[in-house]
Amino acid sequence: MLDGLDEKDSIEEGGQATEKKRRLSMHQVKALEKNFDVGNKLEPEKKVKLAEELGLQPRQVAIWFQNRHARWKTNVLEKDYAMLKANREKEPLWKYFS
Repeated sequence: MLDGLDEKDSIEEGGQATEKKRRLSMHQVKALEKNFDVGNKLEPEKKVKLAEELGLQPRQVAIWFQNRHARWKTNVLEKDYAMLKANREKEPLWKYFS
């Protein structure tokens, strides 16, 4: 199998065969993170090149980028909300009732 990935094992679970979830190696994750930091948009050529370099399927790279972008966006929204909330708490209440 590909280096850095767990073998696909069938496991009997409640009478149904399921596949073990495949995990990326630390090397693969670091390379993907580095590429995400450079630019969080993934062009098709970049996706194919990364997949070849890391021994992954292009679809795995695309899904990793989608998930990472969602986490990034959530963090940005949480920081924006915290900043707005802090600014709102600094303003006097009478300002809104005049």
